[in-house]
Amino acid sequence: MDAEIKLPKPLPEDVVVHLTNVACNLQLVADLGYGDVALAVADAGSLRVVADARPMTAVAAVVTSRVGQLLSRDDEPEAYAAFEGGTAVFGERRRSTRGISYSTSARPIGPLAVPYGVVIRDVAQQVLEAPGKMELAFMALAAHVFEILERQPLMDVDTGEPFSTYRRAGDGVMEVDAADVVTYASPNAVNIMRLAGVEGGVIGRSAATLPGGSTAIKPVVRGPGARAVTIEAAERSLLYRTIGFAPGALVLVEDVTDVTRREQELRVKEATIREVHHRVKNNLQTIASLLRIQARRTGSDEAARALAEAVERVSSMAVVHEMLAASTEEYVDFSAAARTVVDMVRQSVAHSGSDVTVRVDGETGLVPAAVATSLALVCAELVHNAIEHGIAERPSGAVSVSMRRLPGELHLVVRDDGGGLPASFDLESSANLGLAIVKTVVTDDLRGTLAFSTARGTTVTIRVPIPDRTEEL
Repeated sequence: MDAEIKLPKPLPEDVVVHLTNVACNLQLVADLGYGDVALAVADAGSLRVVADARPMTAVAAVVTSRVGQLLSRDDEPEAYAAFEGGTAVFGERRRSTRGISYSTSARPIGPLAVPYGVVIRDVAQQVLEAPGKMELAFMALAAHVFEILERQPLMDVDTGEPFSTYRRAGDGVMEVDAADVVTYASPNAVNIMRLAGVEGGVIGRSAATLPGGSTAIKPVVRGPGARAVTIEAAERSLLYRTIGFAPGALVLVEDVTDVTRREQELRVKEATIREVHHRVKNNLQTIASLLRIQARRTGSDEAARALAEAVERVSSMAVVHEMLAASTEEYVDFSAAARTVVDMVRQSVAHSGSDVTVRVDGETGLVPAAVATSLALVCAELVHNAIEHGIAERPSGAVSVSMRRLPGELHLVVRDDGGGLPASFDLESSANLGLAIVKTVVTDDLRGTLAFSTARGTTVTIRVPIPDRTEEL
C-alpha cells in the first residue's frame, strides 16, 4: 500500500522513507490496537499531524482526520513527552469526546536521542476495561508492530523495499513465537486453515507445518522483516502477510480462492478474446489477398478498381482487429487506427507521379471496438474518395483528417482542396458505392450524422455518439 505524506520541512531520504512506512501501516495498527493513531512530526517547535487512521474494529475516539493540524502541548502532553524524552509515554488521565472516554499513549519514531516523529494512540476506555482474549492478543500484536516501527521501517525480505499492509475483511490473525510455534489463532484463521486441509488444532502447532508455512512464515520468524506470499494448498489459495518481530511474528492470512479463480477466468477470457481477434484479422487479411489476386487476373479496369476498393475496406477493418488482438480489453485508440488506415489508403490510391499530402490530426482516446471498426471503414472510404475524386488527376493536392473527442461524442472531419462537389450532388441519389457505405454505417450502425460542405474543396463532417468510459463501468 503506497502513501504520500506532506512533511513540514525537508528531511533526509531515509527519514522520509521511515515516516512514510509508518504512515502506510497506521491502519493496521489502528485495527489491531482498537484505537485511533496519528503520526506527528516537528514543525517550528510544535508537533504537526501528517497522517492518521481510525479503527474499523472499535469506536473512534477522534471522529475526523487531524492531518495538517498542530497539536497543543496542553492537549497532547504525552506526544510532547515521548518526542522530547525519546521513550514511550502512557497517559494516566482519561479524556472524553462525544461521551466516549479514552486514554492516550505515545511512542517516538526514530533514534532514541533525536526522534523525528511520534505516534499518538487513543483507545476507548470500554476496550481497555473489559478486553476479551482476542482483543488482548490483537493489542499485543499491535504493540509488537509499534516496537518495530519505532526504530525502523518494515522491509520486505524478498524485494528489500518498504513493506505495508492492513486488515482485510475475513482475515485470519495468528501469532508465532520464537520457537516457530503458533501461540494464538483467531477464529477466522482456524477456519481458513481447516479449509486448507489442516486437521486438529492450530494453536501449539509449528508454523512450518501449516499450508505454506515453511515459505510464508518461517523465514521471517527470527529476524525483522516482512513478506507477502500466495500459497496453493488443498485447492485453496491463501494470501499470507507476515511481519517478523525478531523473534516471533504476526501472521495475517486470507483465503483468496474465489478472487484467484475469478482472476484466472478473466485471464482465460481475455486470452480467448485476443485469439479471436487475431484469427479475425488473419481471415480478413486472407480475404484481402484473395481479392488482390482476383484483381490482378481480371481484364476489366472497372472490376480491378472495384476489387481494389474492396481490399481497402477489408484491410481497414483488419487494422482494428490487429490492435484488439494486442489489447486486454474491447477498446482501441481510434486515432492510432485512423493513422494506419489513412496511410494504407494513401499508398494504395495516390496516382503515380502525383504529389498528394495527407495529414492526420487529433486524438480520440479509447473507443469501443465495434465503433472503432465502423469508423475505420468510414475513414478509409472518405480518404479514398478525397484522393480519387476530390483531387482526381491533379498533379498535387492536400487531404486532412481531423478527429476530436467531446463528452459523449466523437467528431471525424475529412477535407480536400479539390474542385468540390457538383451543384447537383445529392447523397440520397448518388451512385457512389463508397458514399453509400459511409451513409449506412454512420446513420444506421453508429446512429450518427453526416454533413457535406463544398467551400474551398469538399469537407465531410461525421458526428458519432460515444458514451464516456465512466458511464459504461
